Amino acid sequence: MACYGQNGLRRVLTGAAIGLVLAVTGTGTAGLAQAHTGTASAQAGAVTSKARAVCPPTPLWANTGGNDRRLIQYDTTGTTLSSVALARDYGDIAFSPNGSTLYGVDFPGSPGSATLYTIDPVTGAETASLPISGPLAAVTSLPAVNGLTARADGQLIAGSFNSSQIFLIDPATGVSTLFPASFPAGVVSAGDFITLDDGDVLAFGTPDTTGPSPVFRIRPDNSVVQIGTVPQTFGAAKSAGSVYAFASNGDINLLTSLPTTASTAPLPVTTVEATGRGFYGATSAQDSGSCVVPAYTVAKSASPTGPVNEGNTITYRLTVRNTGTVAANGDFTDDLGDVLDDATFVPGSLTSTSGTANLSGNTLSWTGTLAPGGTATVTYQVRVNTPDTGDHTLVNYVAPTAPGGSCASARTCSVTIHVKKKHDHKDCDKPGHGHKPGQGGKHEHGHDHGRGDAHEHEEGAEKTV
Repeated sequence: MACYGQNGLRRVLTGAAIGLVLAVTGTGTAGLAQAHTGTASAQAGAVTSKARAVCPPTPLWANTGGNDRRLIQYDTTGTTLSSVALARDYGDIAFSPNGSTLYGVDFPGSPGSATLYTIDPVTGAETASLPISGPLAAVTSLPAVNGLTARADGQLIAGSFNSSQIFLIDPATGVSTLFPASFPAGVVSAGDFITLDDGDVLAFGTPDTTGPSPVFRIRPDNSVVQIGTVPQTFGAAKSAGSVYAFASNGDINLLTSLPTTASTAPLPVTTVEATGRGFYGATSAQDSGSCVVPAYTVAKSASPTGPVNEGNTITYRLTVRNTGTVAANGDFTDDLGDVLDDATFVPGSLTSTSGTANLSGNTLSWTGTLAPGGTATVTYQVRVNTPDTGDHTLVNYVAPTAPGGSCASARTCSVTIHVKKKHDHKDCDKPGHGHKPGQGGKHEHGHDHGRGDAHEHEEGAEKTV
């Protein structure tokens, strides 16, 4: 969701309008579950929560807006894995439970309407759109959807900057309904929901445009309890059971503790990266509580397969394939250290069907994002040196370097090519080549049977008596 104070489109209303919004939303939640701050409620909720298995790590995705509309993929250290342009400002983004579909909702929307989009995570392009109907679209003065996350059944949990109510969206129809819980009076959505490993839903709220974000647990019985505050947060994502909050100042914060008891104290956080970007939202393939992880394979081959002669050109082909259900960063490296002692890289021969390939020293690297089922092919050539002063063996290995990577099979990550050795006739002067020890030196046309050379007739040769 949008960052307050950023240039371009702002996600907040004027101070007077905000006061009106809070006044309206404070009275619009009668009959819905409100925040319970008592210890008894927290303990009761803990009993009804069900622990889940901790997932392996998965990348984090975030969207920025205003003058810098990007879809950015990060690893859990804050390193950027990919970045592509987006078509518009999205209040938040969310992966489907199996990670195959990325959704976004326009921000702030138009009076009486909002739109749910599907986005290609590789290119950032919109692939479909669906009008949102029902109570979420009717939120006044604008829907201002700034929180979006899938839950395990595929429904999308949504929040609005203009309402304390929480909503559900059916992504197949666009119809919204009321979620059976809401933020407490005076608090609206700040930007995201996360299904925790214990079954609770983590919800980030905001009482104003500048203060910290109160963080709530929504229990399976739909009771709501505040567990603390974090720096103002506009998006969140989960990886391997840990929650990362994308703050309004561009920091990616790891929430190092998620207590189960009621509290309004600041939660401990660790800033993994200060990006300085204007985050509007964030997501990962595990936000719904599923254990979706990236999966891709790499394989390599060469032509000819050898043995080769000095001066021959060898073409290498490397293929990376996304074998999972979520867009994956398929990075790999190819070690050419034991190739370039026998051969020379052919300038201009490095090509890639997508992503970015680069040769630095003896290491070839590729980085890129692949859609489920997508592939990329990298090719390059080397020419065997003349003369070959190396070990006459070209061996290289490709290694996946991003989460979920593996070799396509046990033998497809390495290629070995032998270089034929030229016959060295100087060996004929060595003992055992052409005459027996003790024989005279008249046998100038001696046979080299050890090398398998063609027999030559010895004319005028004399036996030594």
